[in-house]
Amino acid sequence: MLDSLDTLTGILDMMPDAIIVVDGKGRIAFANTAVGDQLGYRPEELQWQSLDCLIPQSYRAQHRSDVMAFREHGKPMIMTHRPVVFGLNRAGEEIPVSISIANFDIAGERYSIAVIRDGGDVQSEITQVTQQAETDALTGIANRLRFSQKVAETIAASRPFGLLFLDLEKFKPFNDRYGHDVGDRVLQIVAGRLQAMVRTQDLAVRLGGDEFVLVFDELQDKAVLEQRAAAVAESVARNFHIGDLTGSIGVNIGAALFPRDGNSEDELLRLADRNMYRAKQSGQAYYIE
Repeated sequence: MLDSLDTLTGILDMMPDAIIVVDGKGRIAFANTAVGDQLGYRPEELQWQSLDCLIPQSYRAQHRSDVMAFREHGKPMIMTHRPVVFGLNRAGEEIPVSISIANFDIAGERYSIAVIRDGGDVQSEITQVTQQAETDALTGIANRLRFSQKVAETIAASRPFGLLFLDLEKFKPFNDRYGHDVGDRVLQIVAGRLQAMVRTQDLAVRLGGDEFVLVFDELQDKAVLEQRAAAVAESVARNFHIGDLTGSIGVNIGAALFPRDGNSEDELLRLADRNMYRAKQSGQAYYIE
């Protein structure tokens, strides 16, 4: 058995990825040289240590259960359903890693082999893809998906919030007259002004077309929401400059408050949309019941 394992580990030691071999007792039978670059250990420091030394304390119980099940029935796989998990380096720091594992038998004894890669790049890619999925491509502010997530999170936490639904006034004629490139630039300018009016915990959203939404977290006072609506209307209506063109557009705003006006995204948006039309019909910049 030792000769066979030695032959295998001699090959593994030439691999560029960090690789460890674990025996049936959960001890590290082998760690290759690349483990030093990944985890900060010399291979001999890890040999015959419990695998727990590489697992953050909060994950150990679940990890032991997962490993036992995998050793019994597992096929080669990426560790867990998540592309990135956390390991523990020699300094005691939790680091993101991507782990592939497989079982093999030598002389009747089962071993597991784990290939450990730096998960930082993977995590960065996941973060980037997530941000792209939640961002409006034209304006760079949040999109409908992020809006729905924000509302669901805030309602689940039972935090009050105010919602302003905005529809740009006279945007379509302007867009038709000067062209879509200029129209897109106007939407970007409006989005920038809205983003400047929200705090870190709030959210500025482009729902689509010339419709926008602002979410003001932990706001429950109607008078305060009216002040925010008035300030937003004033900001949007300021002149803008695109090349040699100077122009302006208006906005109609409808408002809603959670939990006063509804307990779901649909209820709140429906009321805010209805109030927006009331503002438009009455010639007001905003309407709040």
